Amino acid sequence: MASIDSAWFHQKLADRGASLRDLARFMRLDPSAVSRMLNGERKMSADEQDQIAVFLRVALDDVAQKRRGGIAGFGEDKQQPYDAEAIAESPQPSGQKMFTEADVIYREGKRWMETEGGELLELHPMFGCMKGTMTIPDDLDLTAPADPDWGKVYEDD
Repeated sequence: MASIDSAWFHQKLADRGASLRDLARFMRLDPSAVSRMLNGERKMSADEQDQIAVFLRVALDDVAQKRRGGIAGFGEDKQQPYDAEAIAESPQPSGQKMFTEADVIYREGKRWMETEGGELLELHPMFGCMKGTMTIPDDLDLTAPADPDWGKVYEDD
């Protein structure tokens, strides 16, 4: 079933001077269920993983890693694992121009945008649909701290 690292779990139990029965008692499970779980014959639930981490006094990530038999992270089976170092080393786009309303070209009743290569791309009707729906008064300072009483709907006695 699973590629659980059984030896690691049994070693941690031994390091703590505890038995499989002690762990089962702590988890309020039958010892045979805990034995099957640590041997990979039964899946370990998230709650059980949490309880084991508490009982063994180890980090939750360690239990999560050892229950899968290796580092899994949050990646998907068909997706490359996230590599923070590769992301940091990748070249960042520089000099990219943000697209604004001034860049819109109106032709034939449609709205277009010109790419760097001179090609015209038709804009999606959604672009700019919210323009003018929110007005911020000139005298409103959006950086000022909020009044702590602004949301009160009751009187303090």
